[in-house]
Amino acid sequence: MLHAERLFAELGPHGVSLRGVSAAAGQRNHSAAQYHFGDRAGVIGGVFSHRMVEVDRHRRELLDAAPAVTDDVKGPIEVLVRPLADMVVASDGWYARFLARARWDPVSLNVLGAQPEAYSYHAARARLADALEALPPKIRASRLDQIDDVAVCTLAAWEWSRDRGEERLDADVMIDEIITTSVAIACVPPPRAVTDRQVSPAT
Repeated sequence: MLHAERLFAELGPHGVSLRGVSAAAGQRNHSAAQYHFGDRAGVIGGVFSHRMVEVDRHRRELLDAAPAVTDDVKGPIEVLVRPLADMVVASDGWYARFLARARWDPVSLNVLGAQPEAYSYHAARARLADALEALPPKIRASRLDQIDDVAVCTLAAWEWSRDRGEERLDADVMIDEIITTSVAIACVPPPRAVTDRQVSPAT
């Protein structure tokens, strides 16, 4: 899983063969990945499950401890961001970069969204959407996507800086920055006079 995570992060979901994953893992049987996971989607799901079991557990704990209904956006954002960020910082791996690649690939997104470990992510995102119910629906959806982008891309950039030995923010500061920026994205007033009728159906 660790070798697959790195290869998918470096080359993208469609730049990696199952034989390549097996070879990178030092398997003499180059069909080992196919035997265990079936196809590329199975390997992607395996990488996700490998990392997200702990993230999902942490998110569920935060969800259980937080009020189910709130107009405070920071709470749901903490639930979305902190468990993932804590895992990325502790793992010394490639997972944020893997997610950054997967985020723009329809096949990978379908695989990740269907994993049982994604339950807490969807629940936290729904709570944040409820807290933003005053926004026009399409603006609200855009804000939720922007918050995902900020979290995943910032974590991926932090991983790259760590591996390259470049200067980077302290992990705790970086996580607080993601949360603070996400709160600002959620709370800024929408553009003046924007209503759902003024948002193109194609966007």
